[in-house]
Amino acid sequence: MLPDMNTKKALYPLYFTAVLVILAACADSGPKETAEPTVAIKTTRITDTVIVFAMRTAGKLASKSESKLSFKTGGIIQKIMVDEGQSVRKNQLLAQLNLEEINSRVSQAELALQKAERDYERAGNLYRDSVATLEQFQNAGTALEVARTNASIAHFNLQYSTIRAPANGKILKRIAEANEIIAPGHPVFLFASTGSDWVVRANLTDRDIVRVSMSDSAHVSFDAYPGEIFTGVISEIGTSADPYTGTYEVEIQLTRRPERLVSGFFAKVDIYPAAKEKHVVIPVESLIDGVGLTGYVMVLVDRQPERRKIRIRAVTDHGLVVQEGLSPGDELIIEGAQYIKTGSRIKVNASDQ
Repeated sequence: MLPDMNTKKALYPLYFTAVLVILAACADSGPKETAEPTVAIKTTRITDTVIVFAMRTAGKLASKSESKLSFKTGGIIQKIMVDEGQSVRKNQLLAQLNLEEINSRVSQAELALQKAERDYERAGNLYRDSVATLEQFQNAGTALEVARTNASIAHFNLQYSTIRAPANGKILKRIAEANEIIAPGHPVFLFASTGSDWVVRANLTDRDIVRVSMSDSAHVSFDAYPGEIFTGVISEIGTSADPYTGTYEVEIQLTRRPERLVSGFFAKVDIYPAAKEKHVVIPVESLIDGVGLTGYVMVLVDRQPERRKIRIRAVTDHGLVVQEGLSPGDELIIEGAQYIKTGSRIKVNASDQ
């Protein structure tokens, strides 16, 4: 027997209640959203740190008094008495031209001087006897002075038609050979005095040259002495750029040097400028990601974590030197940053302030 209409109406509340129970059961059996866990972090307040960066370059060893020796006059080289690497004494004869032509010029100048002296004496006698005029007497005197000058030049050229050692030293390079025709002033030897200081000549860019000062310290190493470090100081600073390389030359005087040095040794140089610079330095462990000199860290801004891109200048024993992206006063997360995700709650532990 089917229920009548009144009975159905009475059952409606029961149906509604049953539906609500079923829906609630379904809701309870579905997936539940869980809150992100709290991440414990540690922060530090960024400050400036004084760091001295060495300027690294390369150079060559040279004697302070290194010079090129040449003849004053041109001609045929008759003798070369020394070889490369040979030690020489002051005033020792090193090379000589063929002197036949030069001696002839000396004789010619001396004969011209003798004639000028006779002409001057004769003109003087004639002038005193009122036979010659004052002008003729004065012209004879001028000719005599010219002859004396020419004789002096001839003897000077004869003197410098040989090459002698200007000091005790060493022949670094022999450029010419016997029987060659050589022009006046063309170098024959590269000479270095053993009594002078040794220096390293290196080149710096315009960015680095403005950072160095006289007497800045330097460390120098040579391939010939592996593992050894020699000290020096800046003794000269170039004021004009090399037209070919655009770099500026500095001279480093060695204050500690090995017993045996040879001009031309290749040198590696680290220069430490006296001027101090302040930089932002952060711990290596605060870096959460990076490629090359670009990295990412986490900072707190208004007590909320923020991902920050930085550029790294150098890696040192003190940490990462930051070129840009962080400033003194920023609060850097140094522990726990790698666990922070979107929506994470954070708990700041005792900070290094």
